[in-house]
Amino acid sequence: MLPPPPRRADPRRTFAAAALLAPGVLLLALILVWPFLVMLGMSLRERFPGPIGPSFAKYAEFLTDPYLLNVALRTFSLAATVTLLCAVLGYPIAWFLARSRSRWAHLVFLGTIFPLLVSIVVRTMGWTILLGNEGLVNAALLGLGLVTEPLRLMQGFWSVVLGMVHVLMPFMVLSIAAVLGRIDVAYAEAAATLGATPLRNFLSVTLPLSVQGVAAGSVIVFCLTVGAFITPIWLGRGHVTVMAIAIHEQMVTLVDWPGGAASGILLSLATLLLLGGYGLLLRRWARR
Repeated sequence: MLPPPPRRADPRRTFAAAALLAPGVLLLALILVWPFLVMLGMSLRERFPGPIGPSFAKYAEFLTDPYLLNVALRTFSLAATVTLLCAVLGYPIAWFLARSRSRWAHLVFLGTIFPLLVSIVVRTMGWTILLGNEGLVNAALLGLGLVTEPLRLMQGFWSVVLGMVHVLMPFMVLSIAAVLGRIDVAYAEAAATLGATPLRNFLSVTLPLSVQGVAAGSVIVFCLTVGAFITPIWLGRGHVTVMAIAIHEQMVTLVDWPGGAASGILLSLATLLLLGGYGLLLRRWARR
């Protein structure tokens, strides 16, 4: 029997769908695409105000400036570290929220999303109160006689990592928990009846099925860390410069708008390339 001929699209339904999508598409173009195009045009100038003629001088300056390259490397190292820690620490919490029937699960859920209810500035200042030279940690160490002078717990890479993990952990936990909650427990039970150990069951069944949640959470955490400004500048205290801080210095302090725009364009392109490579690796791993 021959297959039925394909249905022709109804022009009226197509027009209705396009009319419904048009406001959202225009809004996205207005708030996302247009600013990016303006920044791209700004980056092709040698100075502002100045001639509009296309010039790649600012891109060449960035790629030949050891300071900016070092800042870019630190930014992506920070993003990768924060993403990895959020995934490792957040997966057990997500597992508990998705699979546990404990009466304490709702308290764990509230504790997970509670940081989202407080301003990022307040959360960062809280870590300052804890880790500062006169903070609670140093006061406790001095009171116990374990140290003779305050430890420098801030102004370092790992203090920024700690603050960023605290800020972004909920995004990772909620992304993984949403996927774990949709996985049928029958898969794990079937693997167990075939002799799989709990570790083998997790590595061969649960983790591959939940990789979409890990990937979604990783993309969110990575992108938010790459563009972070408040937490690095507050906890780093000038010793942990990331790209957001460097771009702010270029545009506000040095008044080099084309240079800041070029840095922003290169940061966006590098982030997209890294996320694209990450997606390809996940797809290959999921097919195994």
